[in-house]
This record gives sequence, C-alpha cells and structure tokens, in this order.
Amino acid sequence: MATSAILAIDQGTTNSKAVLVDFGGNIIAKAAVGIPCQYPQPGWVEQSGEEVVLSVKQAIDVCLSTQQDVDVVAVGISAQRESAIAWDSFSGKSLAPCVSWQCRRSQPFCEELKRLGLNARVHELSGLPIDPLFSGSKFRWLLDSFDDSIDRHNVRLGNVDSWLLWNLTEGRVHLTDTSNASRTQLCDISTAQWSPELLDVFGISPEMLPEIRPSSHTFGKTCEFGLLKEGIPILSMIGDSHAALFAQGGFRPGVVKATYGTGSSVMTTTQSQMVRAEGLATTVAWETSEQRVYALEGNITVSAAVLPWTAKLLGLDGSVERLAELAEAASGRGKEVVVPAMVGLGAPRWVGDVTGLMDGLTFNTEPADIARAAFESIVFQIKDVVDVMQSACQRHGLPPLTALKADGGASANNWLMQLQADTLGITVQRAAQAELSAVGTAMLAGLELGVWPTLDALEKALSSFDTFEGLGADQDERHQTWLKSVERTLSKSKG
Repeated sequence: MATSAILAIDQGTTNSKAVLVDFGGNIIAKAAVGIPCQYPQPGWVEQSGEEVVLSVKQAIDVCLSTQQDVDVVAVGISAQRESAIAWDSFSGKSLAPCVSWQCRRSQPFCEELKRLGLNARVHELSGLPIDPLFSGSKFRWLLDSFDDSIDRHNVRLGNVDSWLLWNLTEGRVHLTDTSNASRTQLCDISTAQWSPELLDVFGISPEMLPEIRPSSHTFGKTCEFGLLKEGIPILSMIGDSHAALFAQGGFRPGVVKATYGTGSSVMTTTQSQMVRAEGLATTVAWETSEQRVYALEGNITVSAAVLPWTAKLLGLDGSVERLAELAEAASGRGKEVVVPAMVGLGAPRWVGDVTGLMDGLTFNTEPADIARAAFESIVFQIKDVVDVMQSACQRHGLPPLTALKADGGASANNWLMQLQADTLGITVQRAAQAELSAVGTAMLAGLELGVWPTLDALEKALSSFDTFEGLGADQDERHQTWLKSVERTLSKSKG
C-alpha cells in the first residue's frame, strides 16, 4: 500500500528543496538543487526567476523519483521572503531578475521616503521600518526600470511564493498568504490586507498584486509539473522563517527561534496580541482558519554569510570547518571584533548606509582571534535582538523567553551553539531535524487536510532537539566590546 505524504517545497536563497513528509511529521525523502545569486553591482543581489522555477521542478523530480510507493496528497510552499519578482501575465515570463531580499538597490527610494517624513506612518501601518529589505521598494524599483514596451496591465508582482504558485498552476492562481504579505511593507498589519495608503506611498497598483489568504488554505490545484501530477491540492503557503518557527513549536509561548543562515531571522510569537518594539518588525507569523498569530522579528542581514568570507580572507579556501577549528583555538581574551555590515546593519539598528568593520587589532592579533570574532558576530547580533524581545515581552505581560530554538546550516556547529547559550544565558535547543521550513509548511497543509486536527496533535510530530545549557562562561565583557565597535561602525556613516 502506498504511503500518503505531503510534498513540501522549500525555496531558499541558495537552493530549492523538495521534501516528502508523512503523517507522523517524518521526512521520508528529500532533494535539493542549488541556485546561484548574481551580484551585478556592489550591494545588488539578484537571481533568475526562471532558474528558481527550474530548480524547484528538478528538486521535485529527484525527490519523487526515489519514492515510487508514495501518494502525494497535498503540496505546501515555503519560500524565501521579500525577494521581489515581476512577470507578464500573458506570457508567464519574468520581466526582470528576481531582486533578492539581500539587495540594497532600492536604498535611494527608501531614503527619499524617510526624507519626506513617512517612516513613522509606514512603520505604524505595516509593522516594518522603511528599509530596502522589504518588497515594496523593490517592486517600485522594478516598475521604474521598465520601458514603454511593457504593458502595465499585464504586469504581476509577487514574492517567490506567489511566483511558484503561479507556475505550479500554469497562471491560474495569483495568491499569497498573510505571512508573506506582511513582509512586503504594503500590507496593513492590523487587517492583513493591502493598505490603500501604503500602495499610494509606494506607487503600486493593487491589480498587480496577489490576493491575500490564510497560510493554511486551499490555494488551488497543481497542473502537471515535472513528475508532480496535476490535480493535487496546494494547502499551505508561508515564509520560510515563519514555517521554521511553526515546526519548532513556536505556536506555544516562551519560544524564540533563530535561523543561522546567510542572514538570521530571530522571531517569537506574541499570539493574537500585536506588539511593537523599537528596532524590531511586527509581522504576521501565520494564519489559520481559527487564528491570526502575530510575531516580533529581528532580521539580521549578514549572519553565517560572514564565515566563508572570513575563511577566504584568512587563506582557508573558504572552508568554514577550518575556520571553526581556528576559532575554537583562540584564547577569547582579545579585543578583536568583526562587525559584518557588508550590506548594512539590520535589526535592531536598521542602518543601510554603513560598511563592515574589523576592530581591536593589535600586533598580538592572530588569525584565530579574527576567526573567533567572526563567529561571535553571529551570536552577539542574535543576543542584541533577543534582549529587545525580552524587554518587549516584559512590558506587554507576555511570558519570558526561556528557550532559543536554533535551526539553519551553521547551527550544526556545536561550539557555535554553546557560545550562543553562554552569551544569552538561556537554553539553546537545536532541532535534530534539519528541514524545518519544509516540515512547517507540511504541518500547515496537514492542518488544512485534517491530518492533525489540533495544535496539541501537532506537538507529537515536533522534532527532537539537542540541548545546550550556558556553562557560566562570561561573555558579557566581549559583548560590551562588540557594542562599542558597532557604535564606531555607525559613527563612520554619520561622519
């Protein structure tokens, strides 16, 4: 008898994954296909929309080809957030490169909005500070880049989730979910619908945008897509960081999730309460038929991406493994700091026009000290965000954060996880299951399908985890040194 499973598509910045998840929450097959980024100018990051779709199709084909006795009963989509695509509704082809969430090309437009005094109002409505990270300014840049040969009536705009849904349904469906919509800066965070006022600020026509639905919802049915058969219901769409938080059990209070990837998303739910905190984004975590769940999030622009860069700088051929060995050998008594502001600083500071800084160097500095400083830049950035979250939870009467749930590629490093626990002073729990974004969207699809009728039932399918307790190693002095170096970085931009 064939095994029933949910196919989770997890389209990320550097690769596309297809993951089969059974009704126990177990991964029974998976495949990944890499996708390159292009860097046409300093601060610009883009990808090919067609390559994104092709990589998803290839990942699905490899995944399904390994499991002949599996019956795919539903599809869920988890996708990189904020990356903006424009395409032609008639031809179905993208009209320009997909502008990555990392890209800063819309910085001048964002600065003009700030100069006009719009930051406070935009933040109030969208829950997000004006910044090139979010999709709205990228959509504006794309529209401004088109010449008169482009028929504006045929232009469709969306994040990667909408683009994939469009292709999976052969252009029949143009939808997004509340989590992805809340990352565009065009969505009214209180209503989870497009805001006429924000659309006017960014100059976006609502006809170009997808309609917004809950994260767990029937979004349509597949057309034939490689080995994926037609007629399979697509029952969830959600941002990848949100999906990982869901799979980590973030639907319960007191949990904060950190993804150790190219950048880092640090997120905690505030349940039905919409909480605002200086330096953090208020966002929709997910929405089901029963409840819209809000979250506080800090987006760190450069996190684990600093590791291969530092490894290359130190002549280690970009090897993160060798860099980690070097970092562990450092004494930890030096003053060396790496502030990885290569494309600006994200939460909780949100300063775009700064560059990175290597600080505290002396003639006694050795490569191991710089290696350690690179790893510390990750844990210190996460601490800065968690500290703001803890204060916000206390102000609003929410439970304190007692556990950091870790996921993402760099979280596999035990030393880094221990360093994070020592720095935060709370337990770090690393999920034993790696593909959490995929599992999260599969769980949301399963809720819509009725596989898991309640959140209590879902808890039984959550991943086990490895635990790292703080060992009392005092990181406070080094963190204070880090904060001083961050101030120097910020003062460079002011000067």
